[in-house]
Amino acid sequence: EYFQSEKRSRAMANQSSAAKSSLTVDYLTSRVQQAKQDLSKVEKRMFDAETEYFQSESSQMGTLLKGYEGFLSSKDNLRKRARTFKLEDRLFSLSSRTSPAAKEEERALDENDRSRRRDRDDPRDEGLHRSRSTNRFLQKRARSGRELKHSRSSDFIAGRY
Repeated sequence: EYFQSEKRSRAMANQSSAAKSSLTVDYLTSRVQQAKQDLSKVEKRMFDAETEYFQSESSQMGTLLKGYEGFLSSKDNLRKRARTFKLEDRLFSLSSRTSPAAKEEERALDENDRSRRRDRDDPRDEGLHRSRSTNRFLQKRARSGRELKHSRSSDFIAGRY
């Protein structure tokens, strides 16, 4: 009878620890989901702030990333011109791979890749083609080059000024 009660208490302890570990996993999973939602909200606000910055009237004279050379040579027709900017100008949003700008860039790259594949499948085209891994490598290299292109400090280090 003593051994029976000992077995029961051990079984209950095992069930209790399993329940605790299950609760811990559930809690940590919910925390990860909450962190992802918070990150998404911050990235959306950053994307919206960048959009507002690029669309502001002063951005026609220059921007923090491109410089303010246009300020000295500004004319009235520059102010009246439509405010356009490229996806590559979104340096801050593109610094995160989960931001809306990065997702937009990824869609554009996927569309580009699909159109290349269609061109490659054309029976009239018998040239040599790069492998998919080579294309991905070149896309990553182009992305990293794009991010460095906006860095003025690298120009000073290289002695360009």
